[in-house]
Amino acid sequence: MKLLVVGSAIVDLVARPAVAAAADSSNDADIRLGAGGAGRNVAENLQRLGCAVTLVTDLGDDALGLYLRADAAALGIDVRVCSQPRTGLYLALLHPGGGLDRGYCQTATDQISAAQVLELLPDLGEFAGVVLDANLSEACITALAARCRTLKIPYALETAAHQRCTRVLAALPGCALIKPDRGEATALTGLPCATASQALACAQALHQRGAATALVSLGADGFCVASGDFVGHVPAAATPVVDVTGAGDALFAAAWVGLLRGLPLAQVLRAASQAAALACASEHAVSRALTPQLFELA
Repeated sequence: MKLLVVGSAIVDLVARPAVAAAADSSNDADIRLGAGGAGRNVAENLQRLGCAVTLVTDLGDDALGLYLRADAAALGIDVRVCSQPRTGLYLALLHPGGGLDRGYCQTATDQISAAQVLELLPDLGEFAGVVLDANLSEACITALAARCRTLKIPYALETAAHQRCTRVLAALPGCALIKPDRGEATALTGLPCATASQALACAQALHQRGAATALVSLGADGFCVASGDFVGHVPAAATPVVDVTGAGDALFAAAWVGLLRGLPLAQVLRAASQAAALACASEHAVSRALTPQLFELA
């Protein structure tokens, strides 16, 4: 299955302290550098799940950009680049238990235009599905979503970050999948999302506004689902937590592959939960243990 992802590719710098970090002080920590970005993470997850993936992203000709190009080539991902002066960077500060304390992102993905994407890939009709990442500009997301609807290509919306997620609102009617977290769900719907019942209401609101399947991620509390076949809560799969970075991308990618393959929704949701658990148990943004057999085990 040939899939297209349009979105960010950046380098992650992740620091996990051994004990609770002290303010205004140097803290001992395990610090990891790796490939990241919502679009790139989804692309790698899709590739590891057995898909042939093309990623359109923004990269500079600097050391970080060369690193990301080499990493994608090693994975077999076809990368089409919209050149930028510098490559994006994400700094994640974790709690000792692996949860996110706070993150900082610098990216220029919102400089990519729909015209650039269509110039690089004039025939979108060759793809079985498309992912649009909210790091793109609202204009780019809206135009590419309209193109997908015209060509009858299913598309999914990766909400990416609280400050950017509302860029997908105009593309919501007609999308096949969206997966916000609590904060993003509130930004998209205007509804509270502190509890599972509130998250379920958010998922239903997104479904009513045009998303065929809406998942609202609750981290360690699992996720809520609203689609034509099912409305309910799915608990998180038990797993040791090493680093939560990329767990939402894994959940999203596995759900997207399962839906495109037409698998039963219950099987899709189990596989998505297991993919997120594998990401949490990995020191990498994408688990090396993720394979196409995920769906057979679900």
